[in-house]
Amino acid sequence: MEKVIVYIDGPNLLGAVSETLRKRVWLDPYKLANFLIDGRTQQIQKIYYAETPYPETSFQLETFRKQQSFFGHLHKYTESKQVVHIRGHYRIDKMKVPPYILSGLKPDIQKLVASLVWTRPVEKGGDVGLAVRLVRDAFQGNFDHAILVTEDQDFAPAIRIALSCPGKKVSISYVNNAFRNAKALRNQCEEAGFIQITRANINHSALETG
Repeated sequence: MEKVIVYIDGPNLLGAVSETLRKRVWLDPYKLANFLIDGRTQQIQKIYYAETPYPETSFQLETFRKQQSFFGHLHKYTESKQVVHIRGHYRIDKMKVPPYILSGLKPDIQKLVASLVWTRPVEKGGDVGLAVRLVRDAFQGNFDHAILVTEDQDFAPAIRIALSCPGKKVSISYVNNAFRNAKALRNQCEEAGFIQITRANINHSALETG
């Protein structure tokens, strides 16, 4: 049996699923991972799922509660060690209107708009944790085939390193639609395979959160 490890970039996948279903929907990572393999010839060794808890004060309460509901569902898999949850952290950045927009405004309006400041939470560390584990597992021989669920081009160096290890295969798995298709990442890693996440996969993995 081919040993498989699945690495899921949670926020990236959430964006693709939400665009497909036109609402914010989390997927069951265990069910999804098992849709991506051939159970006759492949066996999942581990599933890594990266997603950082939202800061309660920085997101709409409904969104915060839905993510907390998802984490409650995820706990049954982490407790049984079927899924490893990778958490990053949120950095709160102060945002201002960019200069190129200000330059097109009238002077009196420009001063007013330039004074506007707001905060935006920026997730850091989750994708790095996922990439580090991919490279480590490749060098330690923990998988024959890695499946990485993301379209984030930042993963390209980690994928190329994993593919440089003798006998290791890596596939990029993603939703393939008009909005998202991971082509930019796939073009940077031409030796990697591709496994499409279908609408049926999404429907059968979707969770009711709230």
